[in-house]
Amino acid sequence: MSDAGIEPTYIGKNEDLIFIIPQELFNMNLGPAEVLDRENAKLYSTYIRGTFKGFQCARKTKYGNENNTKTKIPPDFWEKFENKAKELDIDFIGYTPVNENFVFKGLKVYGKNAIILGMEMKWDKIKTAPSGICQIEVFRVYKVLGDITIELTEYLKGQGYKSEAHHPFGGKLLDGPHVVAANLGIMGRNGLIITPEFGPRQRWSMISTDAEIPKTLKRDFNELEEFCKGCGACVKNCKGGSVYEEPIKKPSGIITHIDRSKCIESLLKNNYCSYCLKICRPRIS
Repeated sequence: MSDAGIEPTYIGKNEDLIFIIPQELFNMNLGPAEVLDRENAKLYSTYIRGTFKGFQCARKTKYGNENNTKTKIPPDFWEKFENKAKELDIDFIGYTPVNENFVFKGLKVYGKNAIILGMEMKWDKIKTAPSGICQIEVFRVYKVLGDITIELTEYLKGQGYKSEAHHPFGGKLLDGPHVVAANLGIMGRNGLIITPEFGPRQRWSMISTDAEIPKTLKRDFNELEEFCKGCGACVKNCKGGSVYEEPIKKPSGIITHIDRSKCIESLLKNNYCSYCLKICRPRIS
């Protein structure tokens, strides 16, 4: 029996998938006060504290599932769930089975299916990158999406379904491959998920659950894929030079698109950077 009082559905075994939050990010709350007015600096502080608190709360949602054994769902269950999520300003909802290969090594996941949630980062803020204003928006969405993910997870638990929240700032599952599997977007050349709706300007979270999920909807991304393939703006314009021209494909199935250390260095040196969110602007009909 695990520390949650129930057996985990999966325990990550992929040697190439290690969960790390760079410690440098904990110093980021010192910066905005130097470049932002007091009101915006306070906003940033609120969002970044809320993000870290939400991450901790999400890790505790595995508890309270001891009696949640339901798997069958009534006919209108997901329609009601999606309406509830959209009322909370969720922009994307998708479904796919959890892929065990993309569970971070050593971490325990509860639930065999994944509900994918996505939320837009507003263009009027992102287009200011690199800037403190842009970073406020990034962490606003981290916090808000994280809080909603926890709320929806508790809703599922209350309905009798084993469920666990995976925060957008650091879930137990690698979100990219699951988002692609749910047909919500494509993997861009810089490793970010690209959608026809917002390009790279969204954050993703997940809920793992034992509730039966709907079939994955089919979407045609051919035009978006062709645009991305012929663009390369993210590779050419990365301020930290961290994006690989050709991504590294590992035998375990992990694909590495960026040099993580260079990306973090640019994030800290270039006023939180996020230039990749600004430069990628797919033009599709």
